[in-house]
Amino acid sequence: MSSRVSEFWNNTKRIVQLSQRPSRQEIWMQFKLSMLGLFAIGAVGYFIRMIFVVFAPSLTG
Repeated sequence: MSSRVSEFWNNTKRIVQLSQRPSRQEIWMQFKLSMLGLFAIGAVGYFIRMIFVVFAPSLTG
């Protein structure tokens, strides 16, 4: 059991040493992609809602 914990700890230290902070450019790219995904999901929901309004007015309340 102790060897497994030791191995886990050594692997964790190695991963932390290899990791680095993302640059400002990488963070900005992640933000833009997240906003694009949020917009896309909202647009799909909006169009589905419009389809229901046109084809099934009694279901929209």
